[in-house]
Amino acid sequence: MKRAFFLLICILFLLTSCTKTDVSSYIAEDSVKITDSMGNTAELSENSKIAVCYGSFADCLQLAGMEPVAVTSDAAEEHGLNFPESTSVIGTVKQINLESLMAVSTDYVILSADLSAHLKLEDSLKQAGLNYGYFRVDTFEDYKSFMKQFCAVTRRDDLYEKNVLDTEKRTEKICEKIPKECDKTVLLMRVFSTGMKAKTDDNLAGLILKEFGLKNIADSHPSILEELSVEQIITDDPDYIFASTMGSEKSALEYLEQNAVSNPAWSGLSAVKNDRYIMLPKNLFHYKPNEEWDKAYEYLAKIIFPEIFGE
Repeated sequence: MKRAFFLLICILFLLTSCTKTDVSSYIAEDSVKITDSMGNTAELSENSKIAVCYGSFADCLQLAGMEPVAVTSDAAEEHGLNFPESTSVIGTVKQINLESLMAVSTDYVILSADLSAHLKLEDSLKQAGLNYGYFRVDTFEDYKSFMKQFCAVTRRDDLYEKNVLDTEKRTEKICEKIPKECDKTVLLMRVFSTGMKAKTDDNLAGLILKEFGLKNIADSHPSILEELSVEQIITDDPDYIFASTMGSEKSALEYLEQNAVSNPAWSGLSAVKNDRYIMLPKNLFHYKPNEEWDKAYEYLAKIIFPEIFGE
């Protein structure tokens, strides 16, 4: 009887030990479930090796306390980020070198859900057996969600507070001062080497301007989202004109000069006469502002509401 009881105790001990080392239990304790903007999930730990195919997301990863093992060239060349010598460069943001990516030992690949060049890589990534995630960061809430997940991976609550919650508090203080009513009109335009288009609230600046209550003339003329004409700008004569460039800045500015600014009627626009025609800084509006999200709000607030935010 004693022998049978002893054997039972041993069996129970072995079962308990096996339960503690079960894979799912280990993952729950030492890994974090990441969900991208398209619903794809993956388990990551603070030792996971991550490749990043978009400079702004590489910045986010560093802000969360993790160094990517591979990045695209824009991360250093355009965003000015510094990486260890061991970090691989896997092409440009719009031309990922799959061979270089496959050569890197990586557990997860971060891509942009807004770039068609990235979306086309999905089948290749699946065939290679790589875990991946497509992310979209158009709003502060998107940024907050991204950072919350990766700060959980790195176990860096301090960085989440510094680079997200503190930024959120500063942004909220700015928004609290914004008047509830605004009767100003605005044109938000993106210029490239071969044309120019109006933009609405499908990007960061547009979202902030909408939040501030300005009326975007593109909402009344959807056609200018595809091709913007100087004639339409002159007809609507917006109170503010904000412009950003895409691709080669030099070529974009040359196109703008030749096809808009050189027009004699351009200097008669209200926005131009009142110094409200402004080129938006790339670090705050073309790229994701990340931990400087509040500075993007403040930049526009000072221009639109100088009586409140004037220095």
